[in-house]
Amino acid sequence: MLTSIAISQLSNLKNVLGQIKDEDYALPLNTLKGMSIGKHVRHVVEFYECLLFNTVDNTLCYDDRKRNMLLEENVKYTLDYITEITDALERIESNKRLLLVAIYQEQRISMESSLYRELTYNIEHGVHHMAIIGIALPIHFSYIQVPEKFGFADSTIQYLKTQQVAR
Repeated sequence: MLTSIAISQLSNLKNVLGQIKDEDYALPLNTLKGMSIGKHVRHVVEFYECLLFNTVDNTLCYDDRKRNMLLEENVKYTLDYITEITDALERIESNKRLLLVAIYQEQRISMESSLYRELTYNIEHGVHHMAIIGIALPIHFSYIQVPEKFGFADSTIQYLKTQQVAR
């Protein structure tokens, strides 16, 4: 179930990215404090990359991500890489224990986690960045059609459905 939610979310992101021009994707935007749509997408993609491709000996550290500039500058490259991520998500068969390492104030902190817990984190992390992207796109790139619920948490979508039924 978690994998299908992550795949659906990434599919929605791909649909939006399929509409944007490379120069707009990489353009620093005042609305995003000088960041670009591409920087936000790279950040999301690299968290999935860490979880799915860079976990060594069941140890995961998001702080050690690559910061691949192609992911924030080249839409086609990013779309292809998201496809690789969704392919990897489809191959997940079961949960497993992970050791999560985080670096705060130059100190490495380790804690127990699991694949499913971190997949849940990646889904919510993606929602957060897609919400930011969803705010910026209509302001700067009106040619892009942003789905109504793009960047909404699943719990918010479910809540909104209950409100529509109550009316």
